[in-house]
Amino acid sequence: MLKKTRTKILLLILVLVIFHAAGIAKDAGVFRSVEESQPFGQCEKLAGPIGAEDITVDRVQKLAYISADDRRQAFLDKDLKSYENGGIWTLDLSDPNSKPKQLMVKMKGAFHPHGIALRFEQQDGVQGKAIELYAVNHLDMQTHEIDVFSILPDGNLKLRRRIPFPELISPNDIAVVGKDRFFVSNDHGNPRHSVMEIVEDYAGLALSSLVYFDGEQGHTVIDGLRYTNGVTLSADQKTLFVAETTANQVSRYMKGQDMLSWHLIDTVYIPMAVDNLEWLDDQHLLTAGHPKVFEFTAHMHDESHLSPSQAFKIDVSGEKMQAESIYYDSGELISGTSVASMYEDQLLLGAVFEPFALRCAKPAEAEKQSVAVE
Repeated sequence: MLKKTRTKILLLILVLVIFHAAGIAKDAGVFRSVEESQPFGQCEKLAGPIGAEDITVDRVQKLAYISADDRRQAFLDKDLKSYENGGIWTLDLSDPNSKPKQLMVKMKGAFHPHGIALRFEQQDGVQGKAIELYAVNHLDMQTHEIDVFSILPDGNLKLRRRIPFPELISPNDIAVVGKDRFFVSNDHGNPRHSVMEIVEDYAGLALSSLVYFDGEQGHTVIDGLRYTNGVTLSADQKTLFVAETTANQVSRYMKGQDMLSWHLIDTVYIPMAVDNLEWLDDQHLLTAGHPKVFEFTAHMHDESHLSPSQAFKIDVSGEKMQAESIYYDSGELISGTSVASMYEDQLLLGAVFEPFALRCAKPAEAEKQSVAVE
């Protein structure tokens, strides 16, 4: 009798493991098929920035800021202590033939930027040009800080403040609220290159978080998330949007009494591993990511292995958010996209490891993408 009971328990455990593994495989896009089409015309590879993981736009200055770091070696070698610094690049969006320009970053020590965000001038309630750039900086795989740079008259960057705080566990993206106040996403609840980080990914554990720095100290404001990634605020700072990579979703939160209090309103399913979030206009977000996660993992280990890339536009104007695919390719043009930004008819795509960013022009009579989800 005892033997039969043990057998039943083992079979039940096996069924649960298989069921869970199937769920993880589904979220990773193993069973996903996407039609390859995109409503953009000629695309140009913009050489220079290696690992253009994040791109954000100053629309007043018509300037894109690109966060770049040659991070493949850091991902693969857990014993790596240091490697060549990354940088911040700009792209003149007023000139369709412009090339990326690397900025001089006036600071000492390691600089490996990840997510970036801008702080803008405010004049009578109207947003002006960018005056500061905030960057997630991985000093090494275990030590992180937020670096705040003043944007100088010549466009270069001068470090104003380094902000380390205990809640920076595995920081990824950043959204600025005001001077020295910001949200940061922790994509894991455990340090990088730790055993538990791997367990989080493959077990689909909801251990990541969103933290807020109030100018003096950090606070965890939302936890129990699955691979928290892109984060952004509405212009009135009353609505917060958070991307969860392994949950394939973007969530919308409404502000409570203060910046520490947020209430979930709704989520929208995105059929890919979502990465960064960028505003297209006040009613639409853009996101890019990985429809085939295991292909992206293979691309991380082997740059010749193609990883499909996709970008979505998210309509946030209604009671329920809606998402529509605007770009997809098999990875031949760009593999492992992590960010999509647009200025007028220019689509900018960045990727985690590629040695370039991609600029695509939108034809006047572009056909809509065939893939749409709600």
